[in-house]
Amino acid sequence: MGKIQDYVGKYMIKWLFVATLVGIGGGIFASILKKSIGFVSEYGDIFPVYLAPAIGGMILIFIYKWDKMAAGFGTDHYICEVNQKEDYMKCKNLFSKLLATSVTLGFKGSGGVEGPMLVMGGGIAEIISKIPFLSKFFDAHDKRILTICGAAGAIGAIFRSPLGGGIFVVEILYHSSLHYGDLFPAMLSSTMGFIVYSMISKSTPLFEMPDYIPDVYNIPWFIITAILAGIVSIVFMKIFTKIKNTFDVMPLKTFHPVIGGALTGVVIIFFPEVSGLGNEMIQSLIDINFPITYLILLLLAKILAASFTIGSGGSAGLVIPALFIGAISGNLVTSVISGGGDLALGSSLVITGMAASLASIANVPVAAAVMLMEMVGLRLGVPATIGSIIGYAIGHSQVIYGITCPNEWQYSELSKLKRFDANTESH
Repeated sequence: MGKIQDYVGKYMIKWLFVATLVGIGGGIFASILKKSIGFVSEYGDIFPVYLAPAIGGMILIFIYKWDKMAAGFGTDHYICEVNQKEDYMKCKNLFSKLLATSVTLGFKGSGGVEGPMLVMGGGIAEIISKIPFLSKFFDAHDKRILTICGAAGAIGAIFRSPLGGGIFVVEILYHSSLHYGDLFPAMLSSTMGFIVYSMISKSTPLFEMPDYIPDVYNIPWFIITAILAGIVSIVFMKIFTKIKNTFDVMPLKTFHPVIGGALTGVVIIFFPEVSGLGNEMIQSLIDINFPITYLILLLLAKILAASFTIGSGGSAGLVIPALFIGAISGNLVTSVISGGGDLALGSSLVITGMAASLASIANVPVAAAVMLMEMVGLRLGVPATIGSIIGYAIGHSQVIYGITCPNEWQYSELSKLKRFDANTESH
């Protein structure tokens, strides 16, 4: 009884306060990032679409001279900070990553925001841990959880996913395992981040869906869509890894963002839909069935544009590209089986593909299902769950996050990574 009282009286009260505080910061900076990308986009629109990513790359050169940690998708920075307990992330990373991501996506680079938000959330945690009257209450283990809470607050806010954001930042640490000691504070922080973001920006689900009633006869189509999306995700990971590794061994590393931007510009000459975040195009894939030939070309264009942008050092994440290619997979199946006649079924297949791709690429089957339900509504729980399970089963052997630790602009092998044993610490 005494241990329970001690747990409730100290641990829970402490992290209720801290997770709330960090979550508020995550919600605020998620809103700032969204508005910053919109603001920079106004300047990116001045230039021809094929030149904008390269010009953005030129600007990134100066940002990276200030902070090289601002380069890349950023997720490995977060994983290494938490698992190795070394001070990878500093206070300035919060602001450098905000600036670099706004430039990358505002100047038509192709990518998402989850990696940058993980770094920015970690930066918020670092700032809070330096506050004099609070720092004395945090030991090394507490600072680790603080970093997780910062990331959760940011992810829960930016994806409008109060529960899924907390699960995502914990599940991604251990390749689909969950440690409850990390999970509970993360969920508190993610929820608070969402609440604060909702007070500043829109709190509606990320995507709008037509009415859909689950039908057992549609389950075979969910399975087929999930399998296709899982396979496509593996193709994306292999192409992304190949392009990134090519940039890693190329000379003139300072100019890699410009080269990657120029290659991205070539792609978006033909498919401007794959530039920037791509949320609007995902919504179109939910609402409209496109011709099969167009979808195949759009898929290839998105894979190349995201790989060139992020693989060359642009500051952007991989979650939105994962959702994008999953949405294309669902739209492809819809076009084959119904010719676009059943909008409700087509939309549910798109959600199946999105969940499958996210679970496959990020190795987060639980978070993928929960986040998709929060993004589009509970009525899509069946396709989201089926998609995440099958997508993870297909893609879990391909790990794109956490293999390497950031070392300036490159990534060195994590030969000394001190991971927690998921078999003993997870449930």
